[in-house]
Amino acid sequence: TARSSMSEVRSLTVDRRLSRQFDGLFPERDLLASEHVVVTLALQTRHRQSAMSTEMLEERQQSHGVLVDRMKAFCEHFDSIGRWCDFIDPATGQPFRSDSATTLMDCDERYRKLGFEILELGCCRSLCNEKFGQCLVMTSAWVAASQAEAQ
Repeated sequence: TARSSMSEVRSLTVDRRLSRQFDGLFPERDLLASEHVVVTLALQTRHRQSAMSTEMLEERQQSHGVLVDRMKAFCEHFDSIGRWCDFIDPATGQPFRSDSATTLMDCDERYRKLGFEILELGCCRSLCNEKFGQCLVMTSAWVAASQAEAQ
């Protein structure tokens, strides 16, 4: 089963510079018209996500399910208080609720702006962070709220 006990959540206020990096991701949403926050959720995995194996792929798929379930609940909370919220489907890189031609895959360079590193491994690229190294899967949610409201 997916190890979902170890997780890391970060949030950043969407400012003009950050908004420009993600332009087009939510085409019907102006991220600067009101206060928005991006919240990242990383789950620790047993397997390095750069080491292709059947076990890694199974764990990755299970972990993606955990991420989607958690992000659906996160969005439902904001729906209940009348706030816009969407998240990136970790399996496809597409916004889960919005219609967009733009994607944000887990090894996209733009994740550097959200506190992650992208390792160039020759054969592939791998997302990592300080806490879990390459043993992680993650996604991000975008919400019309302040930092305090998104906590």
